Amino acid sequence: MTATALFALGIRPAAAFEYNDEGKTLANKRLKGSYGFAAQGYFGADFDAASKLTTGAIAIRVGVFRFDGDGHCSIHSMANKAGLEAAVTQDTSDCTYEVYLDGTGKVDAVLGGKSFQTFFVLVNGGKEFMFTRREGTSTSADQGGATLVFAIAKKQ
Repeated sequence: MTATALFALGIRPAAAFEYNDEGKTLANKRLKGSYGFAAQGYFGADFDAASKLTTGAIAIRVGVFRFDGDGHCSIHSMANKAGLEAAVTQDTSDCTYEVYLDGTGKVDAVLGGKSFQTFFVLVNGGKEFMFTRREGTSTSADQGGATLVFAIAKKQ
């Protein structure tokens, strides 16, 4: 059938994105629900330009992201680093997120008293996302956190 005939029958192609009353995309709805994750990296990471080495203790983190579809989130996680006798459990005190039209996005959150940004890309039809994170902002109180080198989250 031609496009004109389909339109006359009331059949329209599905929109790639939903829009609100202001014409803005509702891309945040692409990320909704709970996602379990595992991440590894360095705690207290520092790059030495002379030796071209990253120093710091090896760190791991596992946990759950929860996204509401409207830009609000929470994170519950457990972290451990080389040399610690026990893992540290942390919850966010503030967490917001944005999903961009190309499937990338970011999370702005406060976890364990430190601000950080997580950058991600949705994969597998939104059932998973890969992400990277660097704790710390330009505020000195936020410095000295962890760098996640590899991390992946899967919808629960």
